[in-house]
Amino acid sequence: MLQTGWMRIATLPTALLTLLACATPAFAQTSAHSSPEDRQRFVSIEQSLEHDPLNPSLRDDRKWAIQWLIDAPDVSVNVCLDPLGGVSGKNYAHTPEIVVQYTVAMAAFIIQNPGKSNDPDAQQLAGVEGALSAYRSIRTAQPDDTSPALEKLLGMQSRGELPDFVRKAFLRCIAKDGK
Repeated sequence: MLQTGWMRIATLPTALLTLLACATPAFAQTSAHSSPEDRQRFVSIEQSLEHDPLNPSLRDDRKWAIQWLIDAPDVSVNVCLDPLGGVSGKNYAHTPEIVVQYTVAMAAFIIQNPGKSNDPDAQQLAGVEGALSAYRSIRTAQPDDTSPALEKLLGMQSRGELPDFVRKAFLRCIAKDGK
């Protein structure tokens, strides 16, 4: 289940908002658990997107993954853009891909680490690290297409400061929204 209560809507392009907020269920919920096959497919898609986020052949997989996450009865993430360091569509063309990767990386982390399903710090960090991996892939494909916000996060990651930054940024989201 995609919980968008903390999502900073003003920073997301309309198409991504439509995909995240207005999606309709792709299948009827018949049990309290997603199938192992769907979970495996989701993780595989997340890994493909992380390594090649601009690949047009992954468009349908990206849509399926977001829809699956919206519909999944047993996988839930909280989307808060503050841990992404202020990246926005206004200053970086690939913000939608980064936000999707952040979101699906959190869910893949939960699937692969079920014992961490109640650890928001670990989930948020996994999401940001997944987004940064996708960003590195984008930089490899398009070296001149950089984001100052994501470059700053890469610096924090290399200095070991990323976990603390992500934790504090997520706490700010919670405080802003009174959650």
